[in-house]
Amino acid sequence: MMKKQIIYILFLIGFIGFAQEPVSLKVDTTSIRIGEQINYKILINELNNVVFPKLVLDSLGMLELVDDIPVDTLKDRLEKRYVLTSFDSGAYLIPKQIVLIKNNKFLIDSLLVNVASVKVDTTKQKMFEIKSIKREPKTFQDYKHLTWWLIPILILLAIVLYFIFRKKKKEPKPKVYIAPIKEALQRLLELDEKELIKQNKVKAYYTELTDIIRTYIEKDIKIPALESTTDELIETITDFNDSSKLGISNETISHLKNVLQSADLVKFAKSKPLIEEIKSDRTIIENVLNETQLAVHENDSKEEIQENEAVLISPEVPKKKNIKWKFILITAGIILLISSLSFFGYKFIKENVLGSTTTEMLEDDWYTSTYGFPPITLETPELLKPESFQLPKNGISEVGVFSIYTYGSLISNFYVAVSSTEFLSPIDNLDLEMGLNSALKGIENQLKTSFTNIKNKNITVNGFKGRKAEVEYKKLNESTNLKEDYKLTMLFFANEVGIRQVHVSSLWSDDNAPEVVDRIINSVTLNR
Repeated sequence: MMKKQIIYILFLIGFIGFAQEPVSLKVDTTSIRIGEQINYKILINELNNVVFPKLVLDSLGMLELVDDIPVDTLKDRLEKRYVLTSFDSGAYLIPKQIVLIKNNKFLIDSLLVNVASVKVDTTKQKMFEIKSIKREPKTFQDYKHLTWWLIPILILLAIVLYFIFRKKKKEPKPKVYIAPIKEALQRLLELDEKELIKQNKVKAYYTELTDIIRTYIEKDIKIPALESTTDELIETITDFNDSSKLGISNETISHLKNVLQSADLVKFAKSKPLIEEIKSDRTIIENVLNETQLAVHENDSKEEIQENEAVLISPEVPKKKNIKWKFILITAGIILLISSLSFFGYKFIKENVLGSTTTEMLEDDWYTSTYGFPPITLETPELLKPESFQLPKNGISEVGVFSIYTYGSLISNFYVAVSSTEFLSPIDNLDLEMGLNSALKGIENQLKTSFTNIKNKNITVNGFKGRKAEVEYKKLNESTNLKEDYKLTMLFFANEVGIRQVHVSSLWSDDNAPEVVDRIINSVTLNR
């Protein structure tokens, strides 16, 4: 049961157990003057399976490592020597160091180092006058930092000049709205061109035919026709005709009622009228339109008739306040950009926010470093940074030390992650295939995607058996709102001591990414 729980945890942590018997510390002195050196020696009463620490000095950074002497093998022990010094007076504490012996951890005691200042005897030491500063001629490099101010200022100046001297846009031409009768007759012609009857789409034909006459009535006579039933509409037209003396004949109203009722039968009772009946209804609607138009506008003056033919509506001229606000926002953005560049510097922003392109990764120097415990050593374009991670509650009791280190490039959508986990107690016969599948499933859930084209195989690195997987997946780009294709390469190692993983994710469309990925993956070594 414990094996199954551990396999299903992607990132695990373990305990740190300490003992001190085989380890001792030896120094030649603990009190020095500024610039003097200390020989800091670690003695191990073992010859095999020993891993010395990367020396951790005082928290203030006042002690400095002068030399890291290789391990010296004596008769029955190992000796590791570090040469230290300091150039600031004070008392500094070297913290406890961790040494691994046969996969067990041992502590070395902390050490307090006193650094004293050097007194100068002015009676014996001849004093000289202070020489004046010799000024070197100015070069371009002395003013290079000012370019980061100059570029944004020029951009800001260009924007200001644009708003001052830009040509004013011509006023847009007024829009022309067609009179309701012309719009209705035009829609009738368009309905004929669709040839819905030949396509046996009778219901669609009557739906559009009745919509044409209802829309006209609502626009021209100002009667709510689109949301009324046939009976309600006919009743409203009749009442409105009597009270307002529109002059629409009862015969015209009767013809309209017959066509609307026929349409209702087609739409709701699945009636199928003959072709001649359909053509007749279409003719009746056109006659109703013309007769209603003549009746409603019979007493209109020439000016009213012209207005009814076509109405010109001039669009509103945009207010100047909107332009001012845009200008203010743009100016504020540029000032913020200038301030950011001035305070942080372009190099800082690029390294810590944007990252490098894969082309730059291949051209720049790489870093080889060891991460976590059990340790993983690999080569990367940038040093990986430690990240925090919340462990699953069902795995905390099963594991101890956990660490995860990452690097990400926002420009190239390129990401590297290394995780290492130590078990609380040794676990035998772990299933690598099950562990790999569980890890991939956990990453799928975290990325909210699905892996496709999954390929995996057995690998061996420095005598450690593991699995290598290559998968494809899609992820939404929030800036473009489009899904992009990615490739994930993963190394998974597990033994009785712990679990080690390496993840490298990159864009499929990046031509340089495969070379960067291969260089990272091929550089992985596992330390005991």
